[in-house]
Amino acid sequence: MFSRISESLYRTSAWRLAVRSTLVFAAGSAAVFLVMYVLVAQSVHERSDSWLIGEAQVLKQVAETTPKDALYTRVVEEVAEAATLEVAYDAKGRHSVENVVFFAERDSNGGFPVWVGPPNSAGFLQAIAHQPMDGILPSSITVAGWKAPFRVVASRMQSGGTVYLGLLDSSAVTLLESLSFRFFLGWMSMVGFGFLVAFLGLARTLSRVDAITSAAASIRSEDLSSRVTAGRQNDEISRLANTFNNMLDRISVSVNQLRTVTDSVAHDLKSPVTSIRGSLEFALSTEDRDVTHELIAKAIDNLDRLSEVITTSLDVAEAEAGALRMRIEPVDLAELVGRVAELYAPAFAERKQEIETTLDHTVIAKVDLPLCTRMLSNLMENELRYAGDGARIHVTVEEHQGAARILVTDDGPGFASELIDRVFQRFAKGAVSEGHGLGLAFVHSVAAAHGGEATAANRVPSGAEVSVTLPLAQAASPPSSANAPAPSAAGVPA
Repeated sequence: MFSRISESLYRTSAWRLAVRSTLVFAAGSAAVFLVMYVLVAQSVHERSDSWLIGEAQVLKQVAETTPKDALYTRVVEEVAEAATLEVAYDAKGRHSVENVVFFAERDSNGGFPVWVGPPNSAGFLQAIAHQPMDGILPSSITVAGWKAPFRVVASRMQSGGTVYLGLLDSSAVTLLESLSFRFFLGWMSMVGFGFLVAFLGLARTLSRVDAITSAAASIRSEDLSSRVTAGRQNDEISRLANTFNNMLDRISVSVNQLRTVTDSVAHDLKSPVTSIRGSLEFALSTEDRDVTHELIAKAIDNLDRLSEVITTSLDVAEAEAGALRMRIEPVDLAELVGRVAELYAPAFAERKQEIETTLDHTVIAKVDLPLCTRMLSNLMENELRYAGDGARIHVTVEEHQGAARILVTDDGPGFASELIDRVFQRFAKGAVSEGHGLGLAFVHSVAAAHGGEATAANRVPSGAEVSVTLPLAQAASPPSSANAPAPSAAGVPA
């Protein structure tokens, strides 16, 4: 069981990231501790070296000024022994037997007439003889039988001889060893604690990422209710969780819309397909050519309507996806709306409806001319179908708040209360709607594709209004409406 837990632990990103960060931290902290140790050791050595240099000069002066008689050796030895007592006590005044000092005088013949130090001088004298020492700076020599090296200063006398003063500061060696051990323990503790903190912090952070992964893995088309807890921190993980939740919200809305659209398409296509099939079957069963021709014509009309529904649905989908292929050019909307209204005037007159236009002199917009013409046709068809007999329709084209606005109003019954909030959705229809719910959806999609917008509202006391804003063109740009294609009644109404 422990092996399985360890194996799963090693496979986590938190473990790998914690190990890498800890290795970097360990290397950096080790470098810091090493520098600190070197500085402390240098300070300790400088203290002992300064004592050696000063005492060596004193002993050299004593050796040079003391008469070379029978008492010479005795005098120099006593002075050397007195010098050794200075380092025989520690910083607290306690006697220290760990510090070892030796003094040796070497004459011009290579002999050592004076020796003050440990009884076994052979190892010291041999090390001194084989260690070249120039000047008065201390050097380190290794003496057989002693673990730590001695610091030795050599001072040459005028007589040709040399005095040597050596020191083994065992208390300093012990201090440095203790310091290095404590540094090592401190370094290990810091590295271990740093790894623990890094691992726990990373594990906690990555657990939030894992929660997002689990939520993503649990998503099913039939259940999009899973959400990730973002947390109170406004950090990268929280923003990722919020973005993921927003994405799920959009996916949920899209799936619900897709289901609605699918159901609506299936329902709206079923009637014309059934009608076409019935007409063709009856045409095949009858021998009356006039009836056959009439039934075939009716089937063709239904096929045209079916084709219009499919084409408009595709156009709306492309517009919502930003995939419409448009040729943007400056167009005089006032002239274009006037021509469309003039074209639909007979149809309005047949329904005993009146259409009026209020057009600014010129309103130049940057639009795709065929799409804009189809959009206006859909607006006219919508009024024809739903404004009601005897209604008055007013179309205004003007510059409004830095944009070109087309405002269509009527005094009819207005939009149904259950429809007002979704009039621009695909296949959104009222209870008595005769269309397929694509006309105003197409209007909204075309306006959005041009960087504008479409809005709808009910008027008081009655009536409806639809407003479409489109971007204005530069004043110097020539309009392109003279060659506008004649709009047809092919727009699919809402």
